[in-house]
Amino acid sequence: MSVGGAGGFDRRNLRERCVAYLRDEIVSGALQPGEHVKEAHLSEALGISRGTLREALRSIENEGLLVNDGKGHMRVRTLSAAEIADVFEVRNALEVLAASKLARSSRRGEFAELLESKIRPLQRQDLSFGERIEVDLGFHAYLCELTGNNTLSTAWRQLIGRIRMMIIAAGPDRAVGRMRYEEHLPIVDAIRSGDADAVEETLTSHMADFSQRYVSDALERTSAETSSHTS
Repeated sequence: MSVGGAGGFDRRNLRERCVAYLRDEIVSGALQPGEHVKEAHLSEALGISRGTLREALRSIENEGLLVNDGKGHMRVRTLSAAEIADVFEVRNALEVLAASKLARSSRRGEFAELLESKIRPLQRQDLSFGERIEVDLGFHAYLCELTGNNTLSTAWRQLIGRIRMMIIAAGPDRAVGRMRYEEHLPIVDAIRSGDADAVEETLTSHMADFSQRYVSDALERTSAETSSHTS
């Protein structure tokens, strides 16, 4: 597939199209976690210069989807079971703080309605895997943004690349069922109730459940990789 052949696109638009293509390749699994990005092959296949490709790769790195291997090469990010558990521990602290603030607010009913509107698209059956990921992440980001605490929102957004990659690594067959409207609605209802204790209990249970699932995925992958290397 070439992204460089269409006329009427300046350098910036070409880079943005390349970023979108690379992101889709990672989300779809065409580029697997841990896989090195072959710059020469990609630049030729996409019909773009190595310079434009590198600009796009830096953008994807900033999103947390790629990491530098220390030898001047990029690889698709992969997370260990311990890293996933750490991410969920921090997420839990941040989101309990955010949801508790919203529940204590006199505007909690309004906030609950806004949050519910964010997750309604998850009821659609025609959402792509990538779209479902962005709706799911958008809900949790918005939960933090509604507090008006920019430090809280910034801290959460620093995790977004790692969260996105653990979902992608799990794959559509497993992850889609975890990104459902029904999974998020209890959080909204707890905020609407104004009961801060219920908010903490609901979110902590939600995070513990999903942490266990994604940690199990990572352990299963590690076990499979170890078996393949020893067989």
